[in-house]
Amino acid sequence: MTIMTNPILDPRLGVERAYGDPVTWREALELLFELLPEYAKNLTAAMEAGDIERMHGVAHGLSGASSYCGTVAVHVAAKELETLSLRENADALHDSVNRVLHSIDRLLHLKQSGRLPPADGAPVF
Repeated sequence: MTIMTNPILDPRLGVERAYGDPVTWREALELLFELLPEYAKNLTAAMEAGDIERMHGVAHGLSGASSYCGTVAVHVAAKELETLSLRENADALHDSVNRVLHSIDRLLHLKQSGRLPPADGAPVF
């Protein structure tokens, strides 16, 4: 059985979500990159405090911000956490929080590698 993973970055989807404008997509992506460390810090603090309301708020913000950039893995993980935080206790959210943090880390490593694909490039997994 093959498990499909979501791309960490899908440039073509990002451009599509940015109204077909590669410049707008790149600007949105750069803004997201600037915000990711703060999202990770806030999410970690919320998890350590067992603050479900804060986890939900951070996940909601990250889900929205990442939905416009083609950052599929971050968006899917944040959306999952946002949904789960409405019905689960803090202990049950640990794995979901870690998936978000792992996706953020992968995306930041891609940027730091200097190998961001062009706007018409293939998805990066």
